[in-house]
Amino acid sequence: MSKRSFIILTSLTIVLVTLPYLFAARSGGDSLVFNGFLLNPIDGNSYLSKMREGWLGHWQFTLLNSSQAPHGSFLFLFYIFLGHASRWLGLPLIITFHAVRVMGAFLLCLTLYRFVDVYLEWHSPRTKTIAFALLCFGSGFGWLAAFFGGFTADFWVAEAYPFLSMYSNPHFPLGLALILDFFIHLRRSTTRGDLAWLVAKGIILAIVMPFGVVVAGLVAGGVQLWELIKRTHPVRWWMLGFLIPGGLFLIYQYAVIQSDPVLAGWNAQNLTYTPPLWDILISLSPALILAVAVIVGLIKSRKIEDYKLLLVWLAAGLILAYLPFQLQRRFLLGLFIPIACLSAVAIDWLVVSGKKLLRVGAIMAVAASMISNLFIMIGGLSAAARHQPELYYSESMQGAFDWMLANRRDDLVVLAAPGTAAIIPGATGWRVVYGHPYETPNSDQRKREVEQIFSGQMSPAVVEQYVGTFGIDIVFVGPRERTLGGDISWTKDFTVAYENPDVTLYRTNLGR
Repeated sequence: MSKRSFIILTSLTIVLVTLPYLFAARSGGDSLVFNGFLLNPIDGNSYLSKMREGWLGHWQFTLLNSSQAPHGSFLFLFYIFLGHASRWLGLPLIITFHAVRVMGAFLLCLTLYRFVDVYLEWHSPRTKTIAFALLCFGSGFGWLAAFFGGFTADFWVAEAYPFLSMYSNPHFPLGLALILDFFIHLRRSTTRGDLAWLVAKGIILAIVMPFGVVVAGLVAGGVQLWELIKRTHPVRWWMLGFLIPGGLFLIYQYAVIQSDPVLAGWNAQNLTYTPPLWDILISLSPALILAVAVIVGLIKSRKIEDYKLLLVWLAAGLILAYLPFQLQRRFLLGLFIPIACLSAVAIDWLVVSGKKLLRVGAIMAVAASMISNLFIMIGGLSAAARHQPELYYSESMQGAFDWMLANRRDDLVVLAAPGTAAIIPGATGWRVVYGHPYETPNSDQRKREVEQIFSGQMSPAVVEQYVGTFGIDIVFVGPRERTLGGDISWTKDFTVAYENPDVTLYRTNLGR
């Protein structure tokens, strides 16, 4: 693959993962504020809440999406560090978030280029270019399922696909780049001088994307076991320099979460199950079909040894993703990468076969792999053009958020409707009764109670008791709270702390 092809494809990738956000930011005009997320805004707001903790000067995570603070612990240090960086540089959190996301996208593209060059070293530059293009833009057949009302993994399991990883957040592309860099080392001689860097990269991976250490260790361990059985390579003891420090940090994180009742309650809800197998097969095809054909051919020709890492990664990802484990979907991390590399071998063979029908089939396979991501981009642009409520909130709400940030004190708690409360921790640093389906302990119950309050299904006397029980300092009444349609006359007993034409903040004096 030529450097020119790398530059062109990488530049196009960076443009595609950047322009939709710039369009959405400008689309709101003077009356609406873009929340900064086109894919999975619920989790996006949780990232900002962690960044806000760093912006406030903290280094320990205290779960702002809960009204009850856990003991401070060194979790989510990557986003907490970005919050500190935002404060140092004087940048809004969302600008830092996307700046690092774009830098991560470039780093991932650069590492994918190196990975393809190493693991397809026996193939032509054309094969490598096809592989790189698939990695930058490809996914699965989910767009076909969408015509029948389906919503498959290639539309939302961002960590499995490089493009979606780059489109979603900073930690996915950075984590994948670190894993790929480690895999590249498996094919090269490693000196003592490299060990310090490997230790540092392992620790950084554990901080940026903790489960990435598990995936890297399992794939590398599978390759090492293969080689020991075949007696083709001695033990790579240097791998422990990358894996052990990261593994120790994972153990620390697990111990901290299990020892704190608030964090343990949050973790019990953190269920990331893998979609059904038929969904995954659709979401990884047509590349998966071609990859399987290549694997069959390699086994028959006895050349599978040269592709063992790609095969181990593919097999381990698909098998482990269905273990009875609450984080099983995390094993899909980067799974499209080995599939795309193997499928590129088949596509190139079809191109050079000399048969027009096969060449057309190869072109169609590449095109079909890119349509789901095109749908995602069009969907995001369309949602931004229509000012979809999940993506925007009013300037009046921003004014209230600014007041809250300026008047923040530790552990102040806000009662707000779910749509508002998702934004409040990241925008203001205040705690909320309900803010996130995973990060708020007993989230289903908390969400139901908040909706009952603002929809008028809870009596004023019970509301007053609720305010005292959860230590609520401020009741936020804005457009989204009024949309729930309840009588909020119970707020007349509270003091108005802030008011603009659309938002009123009531100080309860009951929470403390």
